[in-house]
Amino acid sequence: MTQLPAEFEVQRLEDHWLVAGPTGIFVVGRSDADPTIDAERTSVLAHHVRSALSDLMSWVPFVDALLVVPHVRLGDPSQSALACTVVQGDMLPVVLTSGAEVVGPAHLAELYHHLPMVVSVLHRSDRSTLDPA
Repeated sequence: MTQLPAEFEVQRLEDHWLVAGPTGIFVVGRSDADPTIDAERTSVLAHHVRSALSDLMSWVPFVDALLVVPHVRLGDPSQSALACTVVQGDMLPVVLTSGAEVVGPAHLAELYHHLPMVVSVLHRSDRSTLDPA
């Protein structure tokens, strides 16, 4: 996270990172044990972040869920079925900063204003997991 450009805002959210910048909003988790469970937790948290932001803003972009794993094996079918995008740690800055600008400067300013409140609300809330049914 220290390698991100200055226009990116980073907040700690439990054992995840909430990152916002011109390329979007991301919830970044880490997997050390069970990638399936960690990917689900990260994906659910991304949903909660978007819901909390939608209570504060009229326009909220999609919140991408990223899971950092120690070693990504390309073509590994077990990783392709996970609930979020899998990325190797050394590639995370590139993944976060590459791509089209999806959040303009005016929306970024509003988003940066609301992120600390979203983190605070989510820390205090009693969130349940999403029911996949």
